[in-house]
Amino acid sequence: MAAEFELYHHPVSQPSRSVLLTLKVTNAPHKVNIVNFEKGDHMKPEFLKLNPFHKVPVLVHGDFVLTESPAIVKYVLSNIEFDDHWYPSDLKKRARVDEYISYQHTTVREIHFLINFIYKPMLTRQPISEERKQEIVNNFHDVWQGFEGYFLKDRQFIAGEEVSIADIFAVSEILQSKISGRDVLSAHPNLVAWIERTKAATQPQFDEVFKGLHEFVKARNIPTYP
Repeated sequence: MAAEFELYHHPVSQPSRSVLLTLKVTNAPHKVNIVNFEKGDHMKPEFLKLNPFHKVPVLVHGDFVLTESPAIVKYVLSNIEFDDHWYPSDLKKRARVDEYISYQHTTVREIHFLINFIYKPMLTRQPISEERKQEIVNNFHDVWQGFEGYFLKDRQFIAGEEVSIADIFAVSEILQSKISGRDVLSAHPNLVAWIERTKAATQPQFDEVFKGLHEFVKARNIPTYP
């Protein structure tokens, strides 16, 4: 059995949720340290020694420290035994997983609901305009319509007919839309169906990991939609 992985995590971070859900569904031995951004944990010297960019997730494995969620997930999988569908040995399916993980950085990762709807207004003490909100929502629709048309065309999941780490990364991103307080998903029934398939394939761990996001939204009285 692999030595225990130590994850520095925040439940509202999409990449951090992706790593934690991967650890859980593959039964990788791990412990979780919550990094409280509101209390400034990410700026403390002991955390900056792990990640000078003051971001999560961070993985510690013995004396090895790793940042960046795609690298972390692949490193974890290289150290454990896991069901093949998570990161397929079939080279074409694995390439499809890697394709999405490369694609996400300049598309779905650029929507920034959390920064624009919550943190920027809080830090600047200036409310976000309705026009800017709508611009972000429109970008959401454009990006995820493109995702659906390419990555889910004629497939149940990104890599084929079984769930993979690509779906974990993608579903963590799309559900960040809950922070918008708007019903942005009902316009995409095929995406909603894929979200439900991914949830079902990763339960009960899915609910454990996403509990923190739901609590964050509830604490701020943000309207929620199914």
